[in-house]
Amino acid sequence: MFGERRGFVVWIGAIVLIVSLFLVFVFAGWPGTPDNCVLDSPNTCYCEAYDTADVLGNAPGVRQPVNTWFNLYAVFSSLLVAIGVHADRKEFGSGAAPNLISSKTAVPDLYIFAVLFLGLGSMWFHASLTKWGGILDGVSMFVFVAFLLFYSIRRFLTSAWLFWVGYLLTVVAFSVINGTGVVSPFVTIFTLVIAYLVVEVYIWVRTVKVMQGTVKTKLLWLFAVGSILAATFFWVGSQTGNFLCNPDSLFQPHGLLWHPLAGVTAVLLYFYWRTAKDPV
Repeated sequence: MFGERRGFVVWIGAIVLIVSLFLVFVFAGWPGTPDNCVLDSPNTCYCEAYDTADVLGNAPGVRQPVNTWFNLYAVFSSLLVAIGVHADRKEFGSGAAPNLISSKTAVPDLYIFAVLFLGLGSMWFHASLTKWGGILDGVSMFVFVAFLLFYSIRRFLTSAWLFWVGYLLTVVAFSVINGTGVVSPFVTIFTLVIAYLVVEVYIWVRTVKVMQGTVKTKLLWLFAVGSILAATFFWVGSQTGNFLCNPDSLFQPHGLLWHPLAGVTAVLLYFYWRTAKDPV
């Protein structure tokens, strides 16, 4: 019984832990050095206006309310994944699941956390605009994108240790690189995305059955790609000074569209994996 509901335990536990700690800083203040985007002239902190004095003075509060609070979309996107995981575990019981994402292993639970943290991790940056908040935001992206890569590798390689060790080392290594500031986080994220796409295409061409998946399976993946492309459009357009940027407006495409559409992508990929046939 607990095994069937483990995904909900992960979901609730992660929300309580992350949001509770987040609220402590909201009310107590955000110590730390301002992010480089604050120090740029003009600032490059994703358009939404904020009070620079609050950042420099480590004041309590939320610097960018729209960009921060709309990351709560992740509570609902990860819940959809948790519901799907619970349904599969209840349906298949002790029998063999049709694929890894439907199994009773810890892999589906990890994805529930990755989808949740993708949004809740971003909140820390937009609420604080500190360097460490930006690093945590980067970690949340690496936790998610590295999962795409190593889950796809795991689909055709049966080695569980390769998945867990490779995944954890990649998240740590890319987080450290991001923390040094030598390489842009978007370069590192793009690198992982390209690696994922290479593996995905390899899976398609490796097995005829996978290549001839159902129309529903193919559409789920295509819609996931379309969602992240749309999200990227709004991310680019809402950069400070770009055509969708109005710092004082409540309409902030970065928070209102880029963040939730990334969550839509995460959910669509889950349902794609859930209906797809693994090569092994």
